[in-house]
Amino acid sequence: MAQVNDENINEPKDFAPYLWWGILVVVLIMVGLILAMGKRTPGRSEVRAKHILVKFDQGDPADRSRALQLIQEIRGRIEKGESFEKLAKEYSNDPASATRGGDMGPMAKGQYQEQFENYVWSAPLNELSNVVQTSYGYHLIVVTERHVSAGDAYELELERRVTEVGNGGDSATPPPAPPEGIAAPPAAPEAAPAPAAAPAN
Repeated sequence: MAQVNDENINEPKDFAPYLWWGILVVVLIMVGLILAMGKRTPGRSEVRAKHILVKFDQGDPADRSRALQLIQEIRGRIEKGESFEKLAKEYSNDPASATRGGDMGPMAKGQYQEQFENYVWSAPLNELSNVVQTSYGYHLIVVTERHVSAGDAYELELERRVTEVGNGGDSATPPPAPPEGIAAPPAAPEAAPAPAAAPAN
């Protein structure tokens, strides 16, 4: 019988420590990426709001009155300190957002009806609205986040300046510099000087 030399037998290596170090490195990289990304800043204008909707039959004045009275009572309760989220779950007729405490999630510009849209893009953040009416019914709205893209901010600034000039503001103010990556509109050509009057004979 042949004798086996123990020195020539290689024992299998234990790779468990290497595996755990690899997992730890991957987890640390993921945490680092999450922290580095920070707050989400989309490339388009978005708004996030929560609302409470009380629907009513458009053709029934009594139902409209009932809905208005209810939404005003809910508003009063919120002003007295009750939780918006709790009341949204209890009273809102929007099943998609009611379960989330009225949160509608982030939405791009132009996604809401005009009255709602005007409010969410102009209202102060985290402030309870007055009653807003749309074809869906009566709403109470709180805008929780708003991100205006560089292009939209540029357009808003141009509109503001045009309004100022139209209202007698300073027309000598130069237009704002366009955001990076957006071409500036062409400058208006300067008016040619008036030709000199010909001498009289």
